[in-house]
Amino acid sequence: MEVGVVPDGNTVPEISNCGYGTVAADREARVMRYREKRKNRRFEKTIRYASRKAYAETRPRIKGRFAKRTDAVDSISGYGVVPSC
Repeated sequence: MEVGVVPDGNTVPEISNCGYGTVAADREARVMRYREKRKNRRFEKTIRYASRKAYAETRPRIKGRFAKRTDAVDSISGYGVVPSC
């Protein structure tokens, strides 16, 4: 069985850095960072992964939507598969 240490009444607890002066400075720093990021926002389309873009460009589409390769060949040619029997 472990015995814990009980603090006596003569010790002063440590005070963390949460005084009013630091709170205002921290908030000001956060607000400045927010404003800086807001100025640098870009709303145009950006490509993050070139490999995904290349793959998407090679995939077959029907009316702008991705389609399976067998469906794309059948609908592009306009002819279905004719049974041999």
